Amino acid sequence: MIEEPNLIGFGWVLSLVLFMVILYLVELGNLKNQQLKYDALLVSRMKQLGLIHWKQLAQTAGISTLRLRQIRSGAIGNIPWRELRQLAQALNWSMGELEQQLEPLPTPSETALVIGNSNLELETELRQQCQRLREELDQQKSQIWDEFCQSTFEELQTLLTNYPTAAEMARIKPDLPAKNLTALFAPLDNLLENWGYEPIGHPWESVAYNPQFHQGDSDEIQPGEAVYIRFVGYRQGDRILSPAKVSRTLPRGINASS
Repeated sequence: MIEEPNLIGFGWVLSLVLFMVILYLVELGNLKNQQLKYDALLVSRMKQLGLIHWKQLAQTAGISTLRLRQIRSGAIGNIPWRELRQLAQALNWSMGELEQQLEPLPTPSETALVIGNSNLELETELRQQCQRLREELDQQKSQIWDEFCQSTFEELQTLLTNYPTAAEMARIKPDLPAKNLTALFAPLDNLLENWGYEPIGHPWESVAYNPQFHQGDSDEIQPGEAVYIRFVGYRQGDRILSPAKVSRTLPRGINASS
């Protein structure tokens, strides 16, 4: 036995489809009757170029009909610059001519101006920050230098206060034994020790010549050759601050140390 179709359900579906078709036709009619902002301008140009319909213009420009409709309506603020250039080429216009016809048209110059202004503000801010950092560094350098001078003076205060008197005494009494003055230089030893500076060699000490630590008074001195320390050098760890001055001979009247 053949079942009869559900006529009520079928009729409901048919009514819904007919209603949707009617809505589509009404909307289509509204779209066709709608005069978009740039339609008259573009249609006039299309006639000059022999373009019959919008789809043909879209294909010539290499853009979608939806994008073209967006341009026709005047909503061009978010249209990619590349597609606007393609439309201008399809209409045989320069970008300047397209810009005049479709104002306001966003241009690279405007975009560059916005970016330029943003970069200018960023550059100004960076310059101000750099200037503040320079001022802070200068202030810190000045403060560090003041602290260094103060600490060095405190280390050498005994020498600095006694040296002028000792020098005057040496002038008045030329025969004054030098050993009476050597105690004045003890603060120098303390200062060098605090800085981590170590002497290289001892005056008139006999050593094997090493170009890394010694500076000879002759270019003929060979590494490993016996020499005498004339003037000590200084080092700070592995860094040589100044090499010791050496010679093959001692000054007159000085005997070699044992």
